[in-house]
Amino acid sequence: MERIEELGCEGLLGRQFATLSQGEQQRILIARALMASLDILILDEPCTGLDLLAREQLLAKIHQLTQEPNSPTLIYVTHHIEEILPGFTHTLLLKQGKVYDAGATSEIVRTETLSEFFETPIEVHQQGRRKWVMLHNKEFV
Repeated sequence: MERIEELGCEGLLGRQFATLSQGEQQRILIARALMASLDILILDEPCTGLDLLAREQLLAKIHQLTQEPNSPTLIYVTHHIEEILPGFTHTLLLKQGKVYDAGATSEIVRTETLSEFFETPIEVHQQGRRKWVMLHNKEFV
């Protein structure tokens, strides 16, 4: 029950899974997985299909999880740099099925590294404790 409360799912109890929104389903699935006292939790694009508010709410819950002393190791898979939370200490970039680069997030999520990775100029900006990317292409600006 503790995990259900931590993830803000107590109001969802008794509802059928199919009637829940995508964000509610994601929170329920994460709570269910955490009940097993895992050593590792793989979150494969958990924000897919979520609107901005639902995404930020889910990311806030995941961030809380990263701050817990006995939290499982999290592997977070995403295509969106802004979803890389401050609690994610390491980043691995995959390109064409191979490791392109890996290391401390502070070294990987940088303008130079990501511009080379995407083969196009981008800019990485930090707002608060999160990083955001913007395409640096005069064609789109």
